[in-house]
Amino acid sequence: MSLNRATVASRYSRALFDVLSEQDELESGFSELKELRRVFQDNPQLSTVLSDASLKADERAALLEPLLKQASPHIKNLIQMTYDYGRMENLVDIIDQFQALYDEAHNTVYAEVTTAVALSDDQLAKIEAAYAERVGAQKVILNSKVDPDVIGGVIVKAADTVLDGSLRTKINRLRQQLLA
Repeated sequence: MSLNRATVASRYSRALFDVLSEQDELESGFSELKELRRVFQDNPQLSTVLSDASLKADERAALLEPLLKQASPHIKNLIQMTYDYGRMENLVDIIDQFQALYDEAHNTVYAEVTTAVALSDDQLAKIEAAYAERVGAQKVILNSKVDPDVIGGVIVKAADTVLDGSLRTKINRLRQQLLA
């Protein structure tokens, strides 16, 4: 029975996360994984080529060697295992799932803030701090977006939570109350 991508990513990332945590190598391992993910994102065909059975094994191994050479032992094991089991196309998914575990352990939340005008760094920092306190996160990483239709105020979206303090929404609520 073949496992789906999500199951593979979940199992491999959890195992690696546990090992790196036990060995007190979580920070360095995560940093290394981000670099590895960047290599695969910058070279989108790499995982396909490494899984291509039409290439000779020594040709694929030659492509894999630079990745293994630069990797720490635990990351090297992950790369080798995904290669051996024909799961190279799952490697970015595994790293993404690892980051979710890392962020959860570090109580980090990613959010998108939408405003009518661009925000200054100081304003973004205040929103980050207020939102972190509201949701109980240690760190909030905001992605700022400008949408003139907001008119004024702020909309913050994170995962399945939306905090809408926009003037557009307030006007719409007032309109509904007047029409009721």
